[in-house]
Amino acid sequence: MQENVRETIRKVFSEVCKVRVEQLHDDVRVREELGIDSLLGLQLLAACEQKLGVEVDEEACAELETIGEFIEYFEAPTKR
Repeated sequence: MQENVRETIRKVFSEVCKVRVEQLHDDVRVREELGIDSLLGLQLLAACEQKLGVEVDEEACAELETIGEFIEYFEAPTKR
């Protein structure tokens, strides 16, 4: 399941940000390197929620800085 979460998050970022999946390493900073603003952030969260079938805390996700942190957040159900 965890690899599925990782792949899904990376695919969502790829689709929304128009970046190849291969470029989306765990240490990529979503705001600085991908230019994610609040509107794109909400689109990302909505797509992740839909594809993974979970609900997330938008405020908690606003503090996540890297793709790796997003993956960890979605892999750990107690954080949601």
